[in-house]
Amino acid sequence: MQRQRATTKVVSAFKARQNLGQILDVARYQGCRFLVERAGKPMAVVVGIEEWGNILETLAELNDAEYLESIREARREIELGQTLTLDELMEAR
Repeated sequence: MQRQRATTKVVSAFKARQNLGQILDVARYQGCRFLVERAGKPMAVVVGIEEWGNILETLAELNDAEYLESIREARREIELGQTLTLDELMEAR
């Protein structure tokens, strides 16, 4: 099952307090993010636990110099056309 790209809804702190249970359910089960504002100023974000895990994983990857260098190298190879199609890879086996 492919998940939709998350949307972000802006909600006042007052409305967030009134509807916290519903906000938590929508964040967790529908993948929606909520930007909570107080007096029109962003104060916090509510995300589902699965998305929070993905955020932590991404942060860990961004702090791994070896991982980032492997991504840079892969991009260089793609730009230089040094890649194989899936069919070419299967034939090389």
